[in-house]
Amino acid sequence: MLTQRQSEALSFLTEHLDGRGFAPSYEEIARALNMSSKSGVHHILRQLDERGYIRRLPGRARAIEIIRRPAAPRGTE
Repeated sequence: MLTQRQSEALSFLTEHLDGRGFAPSYEEIARALNMSSKSGVHHILRQLDERGYIRRLPGRARAIEIIRRPAAPRGTE
């Protein structure tokens, strides 16, 4: 189960990757989630990585791969 903030981040990552073909920067994620620091973004991405939703490749900029897509909201299936 994801927190609301983690779910929002995963949805934003998914939309950005699907729309542009590459992952957003930490700054773009922070702006989209109305966060004031990139360290908060790092924390959320680390949690998503630990829970198996994304995979980050160390040492590469914008290297995020979606492993598990966010579940569709109930009632929209």
